Amino acid sequence: MKTFAILILTLLTSYSAMAADYESVMKQTIGEMYQSQEANKLENIAAKFFRIGETEKNKWLPYYYAAYSYVSITYHIEDGETIDKYLDKAQQMLEKAMALNPNESENHVLQGLIHSMRITNPMRGMKYSALSNEALEKAESLNPENPRIWLCKAQNIYYTPAMFGGGAEKAKPLYKKAADLFDTFEPQNGIWPQWGKEMVENQLASIPEE
Repeated sequence: MKTFAILILTLLTSYSAMAADYESVMKQTIGEMYQSQEANKLENIAAKFFRIGETEKNKWLPYYYAAYSYVSITYHIEDGETIDKYLDKAQQMLEKAMALNPNESENHVLQGLIHSMRITNPMRGMKYSALSNEALEKAESLNPENPRIWLCKAQNIYYTPAMFGGGAEKAKPLYKKAADLFDTFEPQNGIWPQWGKEMVENQLASIPEE
């Protein structure tokens, strides 16, 4: 019995150490991701997240961050074909995250963002706006307090031509809602997604007061 108890204690201690190592590596890599703007650096970071995911097997966040790293690259690119290439990689990583946690609001927000980033010309607007909004509605049904939902909804409206019901003034209430939710948002752990607050603040600052 004593030997069994020692074995259990050893296993628990080992598991705790592995969990601590996982969170430590994730925090470091997440920090690198948020600080990087160069495509090659973000690609390397995405690959690192992928390797973490393949090691951990049952963790969705490494694949989520791999996907977000690829999305982040597209913010600095104008060529539509290149954007698609990185978004295809992001989609592959997100599908792995979705398979592990299909009912997580954050995954559906990121899906909405990926769809919206594919609108690289007017011909794509109708298709990908609808797909993005569908993903964001799913995210809202899972957790309406997630501020990134309202940021992405606001962005979709902001970049929709005024003749189709979009524009800055129409988007402003959604940005404000996102800002309010960011003020009260509490991440579930130290490696939870936290992107978006600065974007909301910048967009609100750019919209003139009535």
